[in-house]
Amino acid sequence: MKILKKSALLVIVLLFLSCTEDKAILIEDNIYNQPIPFEPVTSNYTVGAIYTKFIRNPLTIETPSIGIYDGDIGNPITYSKHVEQAQTAGVDFFIFGLRSSNVMANYNIDKTYIDNLQMAPNSGDMKFAFSYNFANMGLSYTSTIETRGLVPTFLNDFMLMVPYFQRSNYLKINGKAVVYMSNSFNLFSNDNTLLYQQLRSQMRALGVELYLIGMQLEWTPTLRFFGDQVTGKDNRFKGCVDALTFTNYANIQFVFYDRLQFFHKYVDLAWSYHKETLARHQIEFVPTISPSYNPKINNVSSTNYIIAKNADWFKANCNIARRASGASKLVLIDSFNNWNLDTQIESATTYGEDYLRILRGEFKL
Repeated sequence: MKILKKSALLVIVLLFLSCTEDKAILIEDNIYNQPIPFEPVTSNYTVGAIYTKFIRNPLTIETPSIGIYDGDIGNPITYSKHVEQAQTAGVDFFIFGLRSSNVMANYNIDKTYIDNLQMAPNSGDMKFAFSYNFANMGLSYTSTIETRGLVPTFLNDFMLMVPYFQRSNYLKINGKAVVYMSNSFNLFSNDNTLLYQQLRSQMRALGVELYLIGMQLEWTPTLRFFGDQVTGKDNRFKGCVDALTFTNYANIQFVFYDRLQFFHKYVDLAWSYHKETLARHQIEFVPTISPSYNPKINNVSSTNYIIAKNADWFKANCNIARRASGASKLVLIDSFNNWNLDTQIESATTYGEDYLRILRGEFKL
């Protein structure tokens, strides 16, 4: 027994001596403690902001500098002030929601709203793009767009956009009309690649080339981008869209405290990997960022963290976006005016034009 004790002690001593400074794993070596490289602004980025149509929640605390307005109607006077603020921020275009004509009443509401905004005297000074929403089609794995007989509706929805594509202030990238495909991860089709090919062929015959930005949910693993990795079944993006973005990464559930604690490092690592992976499939990565997030305005019992407005936090977000942005140097902001989630950069009575000016400084020379 005495021999065993001496042997054990010797082993412990040897292990201690072998753990030299060169071999020790230090807390500083942790990947999450490594600083994120700074990406300088060497040329202007193209910045788009989601323009929200909303009914103000009574729990909303912040007040717009221009006064509380009805976000559910397209008021040209309000919009003209928003265009001025967007120009202060260096925002190049707004993204307007447009629901499918599958429910014509919804389509007409959105169209009227957008048309009213375009009546503002300075509307021509701000470019815009559509966020196409097909959710009212009710698609699912067992009820695809083909089985529901809605492919013609899908194609016609883009035909209805053509008059807007022809406007001088509709956003184009390399001559291609930009359309943000809202919830495109839910575009259930028997063959997504073929569906998108039909769409592009139809539009090309009308002299319109498309630049389609797909959407995927925040914190989604890269392997889910293209369906089954062996068969390619259930592919939603490869051979379909030109670019891909995520919904707001600031949307973090309580169970993921590590995402909150190491937010910028987590996002930087994820987006770097996504950008590299997508590039191999000729898809550009487009980062979407926000200055803050407060889900409790809409749901007081929300199980998601509140991320309050903080200039340094937002600037760090902008640096990550610059690092992740692709060849088009395209960056999206969620949002310009979603007061019901506190993601807005719009000027407020409390913080003034702070976030408008930060945005310009982070993405414009």
